[in-house]
Amino acid sequence: MVGHVRNQIDNPNYAVSIKIRWCDFLTLKCAHDKEYSGLQCTYRIHKDIRKTVDLCQKEEAAGVSWITVHGRTADERHQPVHYDAIKTIKDSLSIPAIANGDIKSMQDVEAICELTGVDGVMAARGLLTNPAMFAGYEETPLQCVWDWVDIAVEHGTPFTCSHHHLIYMLERISSQPERRVFNNLSSTSAVIDFLHSTYGST
Repeated sequence: MVGHVRNQIDNPNYAVSIKIRWCDFLTLKCAHDKEYSGLQCTYRIHKDIRKTVDLCQKEEAAGVSWITVHGRTADERHQPVHYDAIKTIKDSLSIPAIANGDIKSMQDVEAICELTGVDGVMAARGLLTNPAMFAGYEETPLQCVWDWVDIAVEHGTPFTCSHHHLIYMLERISSQPERRVFNNLSSTSAVIDFLHSTYGST
């Protein structure tokens, strides 16, 4: 099922059909189980904002607790986020709405909340680059880097995964020559040696 969804995820018709069936499921579930709560929906906007608003209102009527909106369409990747669309959706709902898209600092959080009136934000790449962002740090603190190394080693996280996260985390605190070397490391021991020699231990 997961592989099938991944293969179809860029097909907007497929994505819309999933959302409609999910909304129908929520209607049935909420009708038969009054204690079934805490549901949320997350999706990208439709090119026709009226269709997105209609879908969100159906989700609200179906009983979802809050809605998270990524302010780009299925075809968009790095284009500017449509914060005006997020505001339109927020204004059409009585349940909380969460904004997602290009949130990379606490300044972004404050600006987007003020611009759209949303009840909160969800960050993805911003937190990959700086997991301590919501704690008020402008860049990833070294302690956070070492904490991740300890967690990855303790839990046996595959090297490709742990290394990939560290590439993001070191993006703002390392120079281009340092990144070039670090990005080509191929073992956990090499990563630890590099971090010790370049940044020291905490």
